[in-house]
Amino acid sequence: MVRKVICVIFLMLAVILMTASVSIADPKLVWDPSSGEVSGYRIYYGTAPGSHPNSHDVGNVTEYPLTSLPLEEKQTYYFVTRAYNAVGESGDSNEVSWTVPDMTAPLPPQQVSVQ
Repeated sequence: MVRKVICVIFLMLAVILMTASVSIADPKLVWDPSSGEVSGYRIYYGTAPGSHPNSHDVGNVTEYPLTSLPLEEKQTYYFVTRAYNAVGESGDSNEVSWTVPDMTAPLPPQQVSVQ
């Protein structure tokens, strides 16, 4: 009987964990449009302040979801944006940072018992 109760509790926990959804706001970079003729924007980013070896062309928008970039959990990134057109690219915007949260769900509880 105790074993049956433990199995039922474990199954109930499994169903609760599978139906729970993680709700974390979708962070995004947002910037004011550049003046002059703009064809689009690029986001430059890296893991050290002042160093932005990675880039992503986001087109002619003024916001972009950070979850669309290939970022690692629990890592802090530093971002700048640049506008571009047929003539060239602007200088860097101000730099901002963001730490990617841990998005991994916990493992299920083990050795559940009734006492």
